[in-house]
Amino acid sequence: MRMSHLALCALLVSATSAHADCTSEVNDAFAKLRGTKAFNMHTKITNASGTLTMSNDYVLPDRMYQQLSLSNGAPGKMEMILIGDKAWSNQGEHGWVPLPPEFATKVAKQMKETVVEPPKDKSEYECLGDVKFEGKTYAAYRAKRAAGPNEKSQKDKEKPTAQDQAPTKPNVQTVYIDKTTGLPARNVVTPEDAPDKRLFDGTFSLRKDIKIEPPQS
Repeated sequence: MRMSHLALCALLVSATSAHADCTSEVNDAFAKLRGTKAFNMHTKITNASGTLTMSNDYVLPDRMYQQLSLSNGAPGKMEMILIGDKAWSNQGEHGWVPLPPEFATKVAKQMKETVVEPPKDKSEYECLGDVKFEGKTYAAYRAKRAAGPNEKSQKDKEKPTAQDQAPTKPNVQTVYIDKTTGLPARNVVTPEDAPDKRLFDGTFSLRKDIKIEPPQS
């Protein structure tokens, strides 16, 4: 399973729906999160290939520390540090190594466009009011998202089926905003016809004292 940093961060704020009454409230919450300058996003992404778990610490405007692990038998935890236009990775075997400049520049651009700057999409959210979620009451907002293509093995791709040609049902994105702080707390994406199946589950938390420095040699 692979997911680019851009694809992950886009899920912070992107969605489409037919009801726009509460869009500004969601945008304001994420703007407030960006204004804190330092926060963490812990994410679980699940699909047919397994589960990807990712933790991203951000110190705005240009620092990120990422930890990533997979449940499908891949090697253990992978790490990446981004500072400005330089990046390093650690996949365990050789320790920290610098990433190619063109890749580091790409990651820096993605972070700027999807985390640091306000969203450029025209997301539209529907108000759900106060919703109790995992024991706490939040202000909740919902939007529909187009479902992505089904992931298949290369062998399966060579055998297209009628199901592949059928239109996919949309997913539903629910953003939960803390009623005390006004900050986004959770961002959950589920299939429209399976609301208990979490495809994407993101948790936000502040990291006021975090420092992200270049790895030690």
